[in-house]
Amino acid sequence: MINLEVNQKLIPQNERLSESLILAVAEKVSALTPNAPSGEMGLAFVYDEEIQRLNRMYRNKDAVTDVLSWSYFEEDPGSETLGDIVISYDQAKRQSNDGDVELEVVDLIVHGMLHVLGYDHELPEEAGEMFPLQDKIVAEIL
Repeated sequence: MINLEVNQKLIPQNERLSESLILAVAEKVSALTPNAPSGEMGLAFVYDEEIQRLNRMYRNKDAVTDVLSWSYFEEDPGSETLGDIVISYDQAKRQSNDGDVELEVVDLIVHGMLHVLGYDHELPEEAGEMFPLQDKIVAEIL
C-alpha cells in the first residue's frame, strides 16, 4: 500500500484535506494501479512562487504550474520512499470548477501519484492510459 505523508501547513485550517480523504486517495491509487509498489510518497502544498521556482529549476520552465512530481523508486527499487509531489494550492483554487477546490486537489494528487508510479501523458497512447485511470480513481474517491 502507498502511504501519503502530507504537509498542509500553507492551506487554511478550514480548507485542509481530512485524514480519511488522504487515506482514501492512497488506498484507491494502490488498489487500481497494477503492480503499484508499497512505500511512501511525500505531498506538499506550496505557494505559486515556490512551484514556479521548482518548475524553473527542474524543468527549465519559468512559469507557475499546478503539480510537480519526482519518482525515486525506479532508480532505487529497495527504497521505501517512492517519490514526492508538490502542488500549488493557489493554482488549484484558480483551476477548480465551480469552486470545488477539494475535487481539483484530489485530481492533482492522483495525477502526481500516477506520475511517480511511472505513468505519463506526453504521447497520445500514454495519455489514453493515464487520464482514464486518473478519472476512474477520482470518481471512486469523491
